[in-house]
Amino acid sequence: FRVAQGGLQALSAAAVLAGDHFKIHLNALVPAAVERLGDGKQPVREAARQLLVTLMEVSSPTIILERAGNYAWTHKSWRVREEFVLTVATAVGLFASTELLMQRVLLSPVLQLMNDSNQSVREAAISCIEEMYKNMGSQFHEELQRHNLPTYM
Repeated sequence: FRVAQGGLQALSAAAVLAGDHFKIHLNALVPAAVERLGDGKQPVREAARQLLVTLMEVSSPTIILERAGNYAWTHKSWRVREEFVLTVATAVGLFASTELLMQRVLLSPVLQLMNDSNQSVREAAISCIEEMYKNMGSQFHEELQRHNLPTYM
């Protein structure tokens, strides 16, 4: 697991140093990082989450989350779904003020994960919703009402 963790950390460092030149590798890196979110070792999962956040800093958070979401929202591994929602919550906390469209794009898939078969995924989705609310306030409440949530939510 140290090789995977070290490799992910090296990619994060390379992304910071290379900046715009690193963008051409996003199509290969994002799906690989998403797969590592399902690793059995917590340090590897944390390194994968950090790589995704670093890629958001170098590129655009919305673009990275959309690309990663193509693989992660419906991934067969519950751990990938859980870790990705935690990554989304981190991104919302870091980039909400600069990426206003991001939360609208992410809200629907996060709400869908509130009905996931795995308890950990549902809890992660709830904490992500809470993070979104902290960053948007009453505007987020209006956005939630557009999704016609059941009354028990």
